[in-house]
Amino acid sequence: MKQNYAAYFPTLRSAAGRLGSAVLLAVAVAGCQNETEVLPNPGPEYYPLAVGTYRIYDVADTTWRNNAPTASRFQFREQVEAELSPDATGQPAYRVVRSRRATATDAWAVDSVLTVTVGRQTVTEQRNNRRSVELVFPVAEGKVWNINAFNAQDTIIAENRFYRNVGQPLSLTRNGKTYAYENTVTTINDVAVEANAAYTTILRTTFAAGTGPVYRVRRRFFHCDNTGTLGCNPSLNYQGQSRSEVLIESGK
Repeated sequence: MKQNYAAYFPTLRSAAGRLGSAVLLAVAVAGCQNETEVLPNPGPEYYPLAVGTYRIYDVADTTWRNNAPTASRFQFREQVEAELSPDATGQPAYRVVRSRRATATDAWAVDSVLTVTVGRQTVTEQRNNRRSVELVFPVAEGKVWNINAFNAQDTIIAENRFYRNVGQPLSLTRNGKTYAYENTVTTINDVAVEANAAYTTILRTTFAAGTGPVYRVRRRFFHCDNTGTLGCNPSLNYQGQSRSEVLIESGK
């Protein structure tokens, strides 16, 4: 039975961060031969990369200022332009150019550039000199890790991202068209909801096997009144941004 992402969107919280985390390589001892065999690692198939490939996303974006929303729609294209020299550990890296246009008939304009590195244990993205851990291998339900392990946004031992719905189907509808995927995994980090009710950050990405990122959700809100009369209260929704990105086209 296919799932609708919206069905579980509001309910997940950072409590799953209490689950244990470790990045382990799975091994198996082969029968009586006393040999160690590395099991297949399905993780990288959730973020395939090849020079010349591209993905186009439909973006719905709403910015909130003083409790007043401003909505916009546009498109992002992420194109793999080059394979870079391997890093010191021999991990392949790719230069991905993200471009933006207002409508499908407009010309693309470069928005940003990121570097995606695919290792045996992780996939990382680096944008604006900040490196984040997007996937860890092997992929497993409930596995927790630190998305900021390579930057100074959190402590080294922080656990702020986890897997949900590993291997599950997903269908998304955008602009009247449905996009269906048989095998997906969703990474989630919902932070600061319990720790500080004045700040809310929700970051979620769904990856489809053989396709890559197909759905991204980002919500950042600062629940305070600029006038100083109401202070900070989780019931307020004065400042922030809500954005969703749905993959609508990919190819080479």
